[in-house]
Amino acid sequence: MNRVTRREFLGWSRWAVVAGAAGPQLVGRPGRATAQPLTKVKFTLPWVPEGSNLYAWVAKNKGFWKKRGLDVDVARGYGSVAATQALGGGQFDFGHAVTPVIILQIAKGLPIVSIAQLTYKNTMGVGVLADSPIKTPKDLEGKTVGWTPTSGEVPFFPVFARQAGIDEVKIKFVNMNIEVRYRALMDKQIDAMTDFAVSAIPPLATQGFPLRWTLYSNYGIQMYESSLMAPPKTVKEKPELCQAVVDGAIEATAFALQNPEEGLDIFLKEVREAGLTSKGRDNAKMGLGIFTFSALAEEVRQHGFGHAEPKRYAEMNDLVATYLNKGGTKPAVDDLFTNKFAGKITFTDAQWTEVKKRNEEFAKFFV
Repeated sequence: MNRVTRREFLGWSRWAVVAGAAGPQLVGRPGRATAQPLTKVKFTLPWVPEGSNLYAWVAKNKGFWKKRGLDVDVARGYGSVAATQALGGGQFDFGHAVTPVIILQIAKGLPIVSIAQLTYKNTMGVGVLADSPIKTPKDLEGKTVGWTPTSGEVPFFPVFARQAGIDEVKIKFVNMNIEVRYRALMDKQIDAMTDFAVSAIPPLATQGFPLRWTLYSNYGIQMYESSLMAPPKTVKEKPELCQAVVDGAIEATAFALQNPEEGLDIFLKEVREAGLTSKGRDNAKMGLGIFTFSALAEEVRQHGFGHAEPKRYAEMNDLVATYLNKGGTKPAVDDLFTNKFAGKITFTDAQWTEVKKRNEEFAKFFV
């Protein structure tokens, strides 16, 4: 990716990012100068800092938000349900959460909307240790499953259970926070756990506990993974602010996908506690690798980063209304997401091939 001098960034909104042979490029457009004070933005992640949200720290460190006039405060999350509620309640200006949870919360009346797609191939599912006697979803009956109630995959377990022929009543569920849940599985205090593979596989696999992962998507639950989100009022009244937030995050994502080792260096510098353990870098690397696997979707190749297909949102909307929000209001698809801020950054064919080739070691988890 080409580096641009400070002189070229005299005005954040005078530039748009487009693809070039050497990577994302900048072209001029009218706008305000960065001589004005930076706009403070409160941004929430869905989880703790990890490889799957490394882009936020890259955006801060590389100045991808700052050059667009933003001073972004990034906060850890406590699950996608909690993140959407915090955004809808006005505690944050923007955020990152699981896409199906965003749809569900919109259906329940929460004032939020997806403003750019971050990842596409959904990794929500059930994980067991590699030596577990649980071989099929039906084997979960009579077993103990740990989960975090505010995590994004939890509302969809009943759908998975129904599709997989599981009698959910025969499962003992235990509410746990993230760290306790992982340790409980490693110590075999629980038999299985629900989570997103992008979050769960790295901390366990890097400590010598390989997992077998059953994806909900293998049982007809085809959904996007995660999105950037904002209040609809902000989208309507401050579109330039939304564009700046999206552009900074997406430019950081594209940078990390093309320069994973430098992205990891930045992450461990910005989030020092992530590098305190001997496996900290390996953990973050695996998280970024799985994030990359999920992000390399055909929608991105054809339309650019952040783009979402209306047909897929309509399918997710139907699924949420059918299984999770029975009797509730079904929002119009146009109220769920917008492509207004997406598609500004693309990869060339050569860049796409290079990134996908490098990601093969992580894609094997989902074969």
